[in-house]
Amino acid sequence: MSLYVSLPAARLPSRAVSNAEVVERVRAGFRGGILEWKAVERAVKLVFTSCGTQVRYEETESPTAPGLHAAEQVAAVLRENGIAAADLDTVVYGSIARTVFEPATAAEIAGRVGADRALAYDVVAACAGPMVALETLAGKAAIDPTWQLGVITSASLSTGHLSYDIQRLTDLETLAAGLTIGNAYTGWLVGRRPFKHGGRVVVTHTQGASQGHTLCKVPTDGPFQSSRATLVTLAAMVPEHVREVTRRAGWAVTDVDLFVFHQPSDRILRGVARSLGVEPERVPQLHQLHANTEASAVPLALRHLHDTGRLKPGMRLLLGSAAAGFTMASALVEWEG
Repeated sequence: MSLYVSLPAARLPSRAVSNAEVVERVRAGFRGGILEWKAVERAVKLVFTSCGTQVRYEETESPTAPGLHAAEQVAAVLRENGIAAADLDTVVYGSIARTVFEPATAAEIAGRVGADRALAYDVVAACAGPMVALETLAGKAAIDPTWQLGVITSASLSTGHLSYDIQRLTDLETLAAGLTIGNAYTGWLVGRRPFKHGGRVVVTHTQGASQGHTLCKVPTDGPFQSSRATLVTLAAMVPEHVREVTRRAGWAVTDVDLFVFHQPSDRILRGVARSLGVEPERVPQLHQLHANTEASAVPLALRHLHDTGRLKPGMRLLLGSAAAGFTMASALVEWEG
């Protein structure tokens, strides 16, 4: 069975938010004295330096609608490939943001683009949502010979879910990661036939480490929280995950030309490159361009690499994400152009 992915459609919101503006948001709510503020300010800036954060993007529309933004990218990737929405068998939404619990955000997206007959469902796997969605479609293709075409989409929207209420250094243990989050929207096709620009899926691999389920969360009634230090420890599991997926394909780790990872920080990705024994250039570090766009990070990175000429026909790619839960999901792809 052959399975293919398209080049993703991707868009960033129009409003760029600098580190200085984020610091001002923290300062506006700070209730301590000047000396305490100076310590907090230094610590926040150190977070940005450590991660490589320079700018993130936020939507200016109000209220925001994840289904609307995601539908725009589904429509865009369909246009780029000359495919009608009515040809979609499946629509999968792989982001965290949603405005209702039911129906699935994917159902709204399918309705907006005219994919009326498509099965529509959401995959909730934090930043790994689109990669887990890819494996679900690979499974569908394996067991259903009538299935032909699906789309995976995301709308990473953090407005209203980030806290700038940092009063002491210890608050940064759970709130610092939220200061490095930005927004983006993506859509990419998965099907049995090659696309105009895209690649062949060689193998997928997902696994969990659910002992970490309390470490990173977006409460239904509160802001995003992430235990940074402990999550970095769990991230040490990623290199072995990579070795396993390459073993399944009969590849060596060094056969991979580009490791297109989720972008939590440039520092983490440099560490992964060292652990894998590959040159840093093979692990693109794009966090400084648009910060951590969570579920949209992998397709956004893939689009960026194509648009900047770094993605070449014949390249072997690893697409991968590690996420709250703790979930690891990846796919090996032979890029065809």
